[in-house]
Amino acid sequence: MNRAESLTQILTFGKDREQAFTVLAKFGFLLTDDNDDLIELSDSILAGVLQKFISGGISADDLEEWANFIECRGDINCDKNEGYIYALANPELMGDITIINIRKMLSVLTA
Repeated sequence: MNRAESLTQILTFGKDREQAFTVLAKFGFLLTDDNDDLIELSDSILAGVLQKFISGGISADDLEEWANFIECRGDINCDKNEGYIYALANPELMGDITIINIRKMLSVLTA
């Protein structure tokens, strides 16, 4: 598994997610501005993760940790969804992570 595959597993809560963290640790942080090395946090990935929360597949803590992980990575481009990630990473400032709030977020994202 390479860096991109590891990040994709983590971003999508893939079946090999736990292994991906171990593999990703071997690569260290990407400290370049080369956009070719960035993984894009697409609307569809974000929507899929929000849906996992709504369906009970992941917890509010999982969702918050996921967003914090994204915020600290230089190899994930989340510019398009930066506001959503900020809100998820900072629920004490932006509103709790609840089914109602995440459904609202998902409806705005997919509108």
